[in-house]
Amino acid sequence: MIRISVVIPTYNRRAVLERTLAAVLAQEFAADAYEVVVAVDGATDGTVEMLRALKSACALQVLELPNRGAGAARNAAVRAARGELVLFLDDDLMCPPDLLRLHAEAHRDGEASVVHGPIYVAEESAPTMIRAAIEQVYEAYYRPLDPATTLRWPEPIDNAISVVSSLVNSSMPRAALEQCGGFDEKIRASEDLELGIRLWKQGCVFRQLPQAAVRELFVKRSRAYLRGQARAAAIGDLYASRKHPEFRPICRLAALGKTQSWKKLLAKCPASPVPLLAFPLRFERLMYGVKPLRRAGMRLLRLAEQVTVLRTAAKAAGGWAQLESEFGARCPVLLYHHVGPHREGTYRSLSVTAEQFARQMEWLVRHGYTGITPRVWLEWLRTGKGLPKKPVMVTFDDSYADIAEFALPVLHRLGLGSAVFAVTGRLAATNTWDEAEGSGTFALMTAETVREWATKGIEFGGHSRTHAHLPQISAEACREELAGSKSDLEAIIGGEVASFAYPYGQFNESVVEQTRGVYGMAFSTVEGMNTLATDRHLLRRLYVGPSQTLMEFGWNVRRGARSKRFDELRVKLGLRTRLKRILGRSR
Repeated sequence: MIRISVVIPTYNRRAVLERTLAAVLAQEFAADAYEVVVAVDGATDGTVEMLRALKSACALQVLELPNRGAGAARNAAVRAARGELVLFLDDDLMCPPDLLRLHAEAHRDGEASVVHGPIYVAEESAPTMIRAAIEQVYEAYYRPLDPATTLRWPEPIDNAISVVSSLVNSSMPRAALEQCGGFDEKIRASEDLELGIRLWKQGCVFRQLPQAAVRELFVKRSRAYLRGQARAAAIGDLYASRKHPEFRPICRLAALGKTQSWKKLLAKCPASPVPLLAFPLRFERLMYGVKPLRRAGMRLLRLAEQVTVLRTAAKAAGGWAQLESEFGARCPVLLYHHVGPHREGTYRSLSVTAEQFARQMEWLVRHGYTGITPRVWLEWLRTGKGLPKKPVMVTFDDSYADIAEFALPVLHRLGLGSAVFAVTGRLAATNTWDEAEGSGTFALMTAETVREWATKGIEFGGHSRTHAHLPQISAEACREELAGSKSDLEAIIGGEVASFAYPYGQFNESVVEQTRGVYGMAFSTVEGMNTLATDRHLLRRLYVGPSQTLMEFGWNVRRGARSKRFDELRVKLGLRTRLKRILGRSR
């Protein structure tokens, strides 16, 4: 009985395949327990003839196929395979003699698993910039990897994306492949990533096998990579992210929202600048041997790759406007606490006057911003649809009663969506957490007020039941604060609550993981702009305080961060004012 089938697709790489295949055919594994299936994807360089002439102790199947891409070639090989397990390799991988044994032993428990071994760059690889860049990626991911790392639905794929995205040097039951339909043949690159996501959703557990390492023999030149694989990968990522919303925040297109403007301008040039950017790479073998030149060459390659990906994706998406609306949105989230008249003894830094707030909201409208609720952002994260061109989110922590009197009517009049995060155990009471620290008293909204404004389009989210320091309490108490706040609000508004704001802006890894299990999204007090790549349970916000001028407010909204120059200027002006007062008294 054949235990494992090794599947290798190849296209016009006879010399490389001939060099790497010898180790696959000479495994320390019973020859009658494995087979090698080589799918020749329309090669014209004599690959088939070379394979037919090989002598092998194990079964060797050679499939001569029309050129339809690696996904189609692998599917044909899987259909021809006879093993219980399938191990996917590439034609440029140098394998240790115990590779098959390690993969086979990893499946002894009988669970439907995808077992993935590390890939490193072979020393014999060509001295090119793409070799150096890939070497860095492999080393950074695989060397520190915890062997105990696993991935199982519905755990998020964020931290284990490489395990899902590369099915090369990965083994799995042939039945699991057949059940999910194999590779999507419409994708010419990232096809293994898309299949990995489907296997994950199907219930396969992904495991690491650090000792089953292979070495990739890089022979491709960087300019050939840009013309071929980089373009295909952009289209593959676009297709996979549209097919699988879970992949959207971690696909390479998710970086569009953080891409510098000058890089976007390069990518939008009528004529591609990539040939010019890549011209120095003609001399990459010379550059590789000189460290400063190698570093410069790698930076140039990364820039050329980024421009290539953006240009290709924009064309495939239907234009730049469509690509940016789907992947490049940026959303500032404003954080307010109290809006209304200052009360003696309370924290002045938490209060913004009603007049100041109204001016700020009117500025947003004048400058074309559309106020959205957390649900709108969450829907865009999931689907890439439904977001206005210039979104902004206005949020309030603690649900002070004055917000309903002085802030929400302004937002309602201007048509700006917003969100209020309520401390549900203190509704109709006061801000006891501040009072305990010596602050004065603010009244909080009642349940009736929450219900009334929820019917007017204001979204309410959880802020715990007691405004607890979540990292400082037990896991059980934390769950009660999180889930209790959600259930309290849902009982009041009669609908689902999607978002949460961490009290005091405090969280740790445990708190965030618990929050993921209760809410669809959560807000921190970390400053910055939100993009598709921002963790939706660590969304960033921009604090709005009483001393902020309208110019500073506008800068913050546009940039997603406070301007240090404004802060320095305020300090200078403050010192100058105090100096004038001192001089005035001395006269």
